[in-house]
Amino acid sequence: MKKYILMPVLAIFALTAAAQDFDNDPTLELENAEKEVKFTVGARMMADAAYYHSDFTPLQSGASITDARIRTSMTYKDWYFYADFGFGGGKFAQKNIFVQYNTLDNSDNSHAIKVGYYNDPAGSMARNTSLGSYHFISRPGSSMALGEGRELGISYKFHNDHFMAYQGVFTENAYNKIDAGFNGVTVAGRYLFRPVADDYQTMHVGVSARFAHLGGGTVYNNVLKKTYSLGQPMETYVDEDEQFVSADLDWANNVVNLGAEALYHNDKFFARGEFFYKHVTKKRDSYSLFIDAQNNIDGWGDIEWWENANKLKNNNFLGGYVEAGIQLLGNGYKYNMQEGILGGMDSKSLEIVARYNYTGLNNLTDGEYYNAGRGHYYANGYMEDWPGTGATSVGGGDIHSFTLGLNYAFNRYVLCMFDYTFHKLDKPFLPNDKNFHVAQARVQFTF
Repeated sequence: MKKYILMPVLAIFALTAAAQDFDNDPTLELENAEKEVKFTVGARMMADAAYYHSDFTPLQSGASITDARIRTSMTYKDWYFYADFGFGGGKFAQKNIFVQYNTLDNSDNSHAIKVGYYNDPAGSMARNTSLGSYHFISRPGSSMALGEGRELGISYKFHNDHFMAYQGVFTENAYNKIDAGFNGVTVAGRYLFRPVADDYQTMHVGVSARFAHLGGGTVYNNVLKKTYSLGQPMETYVDEDEQFVSADLDWANNVVNLGAEALYHNDKFFARGEFFYKHVTKKRDSYSLFIDAQNNIDGWGDIEWWENANKLKNNNFLGGYVEAGIQLLGNGYKYNMQEGILGGMDSKSLEIVARYNYTGLNNLTDGEYYNAGRGHYYANGYMEDWPGTGATSVGGGDIHSFTLGLNYAFNRYVLCMFDYTFHKLDKPFLPNDKNFHVAQARVQFTF
């Protein structure tokens, strides 16, 4: 009797919560067979410690509770509700919260319609993998800088053993909290082909594409100014400083993402990688800004002069990573067919992993001169304050990252991870910062 009284209370809690899908099957399950309802509760906690050594600008070594969550789900016939709360870093965070309808046709093809707040299908294979199931302490930096995270929207997924087609439409801001303009729109999709898919090994290749029209921004001199920001931490969560690899792109209008991915695993080995390309177009009301600029002592005589001193240039950025792992002890690697991702360590296991990542946020224009003291690029190869810099270069930083890791799972619930990462940075704004060494460890508890 108590079970049936508790069920509605917990179900309400589930539908008002918010995060990622479960890393392991949750241990607490409540089921009402008569009403065809099953409710689950789970949790996850991550505590990291990190030591950093850099050439010039310091990172803050220390320890932190990097993630803490309470997760809930409810299944009713073909309907699945999922939500979870996040408390990592001492702050409440909105994570995945959605409802999904699933059905199988007569050929055992799966069809799913999903509505809510969850990871963008084209956000990257890495971003669509729960961090608790990842085989490194951090996802690769390129996936954080050039991939996409959670968005509010609706999607349709088709999959069987050999194909997956996952696409949807999303909004720019989940809460419509924008200073000016309107909430933009995004169309995204991820498509996989699995030539090998059995109980022992899987190989998939895939592509992804995303188009976003930005709508929201701020008002600058009576003109709507939209800014698009890119950035990544140094593949660590104890100090998530993004100043080393980041860029703010003013007057952004449309964003196009293209991606390619590949994955292979068998019982004791996995290898996977992704390539990212991002194109950002620019647009502004130049005439209104030109007219406004006449209201001062440095007024412009001709709009072409103003536009030449304040040039707009579309931007292109590249990145990618490759990862591999060998399991020395354990039940072998498993593949999630529905999501197209590699699973985590689900038993007593020991593995060695390695990764190379490249993130390229330097989009430089030939012939332009950078003055580190002023923090500006200048056209024509020399410093000139008037009639304006005329420069279009973006120096967000290029970084090469090499990681070695050792992971040990005591059982399916408790995991220890150890990573060492070496970063090689090229950022004009930080000319004294070249080499970064990061040693970090994690204790993770999931149920």
